[in-house]
Amino acid sequence: SSGINAEYGGNDSLKRRVKKEGTGPNLAQGQQVTVKYTLMLATGKIVDDNVELTFQLGDGEAIDALDLSANLAKVGEIYEVTSQSRFAYGTLGRPPTIGPSCAVLMVVEVLQSEETPSVSDMTEKERIRIGDRKRRIGNYHFARFDYERASKNYRGACNFLDPPSYKLSDSSVSDELRDLQAKTWCNLAFSELKQEKSEPGIVAANRALEIDPFSTKALYRKGKLYEQKGELEEAEKALKMAVKVDPESQGCKAYLAELTKKIANQKKKQQRMYKKMFNLEE
Repeated sequence: SSGINAEYGGNDSLKRRVKKEGTGPNLAQGQQVTVKYTLMLATGKIVDDNVELTFQLGDGEAIDALDLSANLAKVGEIYEVTSQSRFAYGTLGRPPTIGPSCAVLMVVEVLQSEETPSVSDMTEKERIRIGDRKRRIGNYHFARFDYERASKNYRGACNFLDPPSYKLSDSSVSDELRDLQAKTWCNLAFSELKQEKSEPGIVAANRALEIDPFSTKALYRKGKLYEQKGELEEAEKALKMAVKVDPESQGCKAYLAELTKKIANQKKKQQRMYKKMFNLEE
């Protein structure tokens, strides 16, 4: 059978054309896929030349143009995909080489694919390899201000770095893994804060603090999330703890003072309101 040429999303948003047939079954969601690709702009300017990349298919690690088009590919296949910006780097672009709303062309060779073992069958080293890769991709998107994609990758990382304990036969954790767990949850708390998702952000900050109770970064972010949620007293609690942990932290001290002042103002406002309600004289 000839390779699949396909269009997605109408208006030619994403077009795929097979240049060399592959063999075997199509790649499947969740697999670890390794490709070699070249990415260029509509002008023909090459941005990425012959880059080798391993990513988990369908998990938001790769740009959509690659993630969606690889679904139809087989190992050994070479295909090209032309993509409008919404399946590539969107309105944010990828400074300094790709501007906002830029269409791209990719030539992709599928080198190999393998099933991702279930977390319970992985060694700690394997979990770190995949989890840390996802964490770094999260950091990359955070730096591009694409917080939604950052959160998606941080969550993906936590699935490997810090899965529910019932999935693990061995509950011992190395210092390296513990450090990565705390960092990733703490970063997730920050990217949720940036999207004004205070509830899931607080959950992430709390998990970071279960792993590392003395993380002033996690305490500070927890405070910011509670403030965003409108719970100033809870925010103040987190910052008091942060200052207790690190009395030298100017940032934490300044933020605590700011919160204490806001709480006092809020109380004054409430008192004025009650007085008005009950028609009391000032």
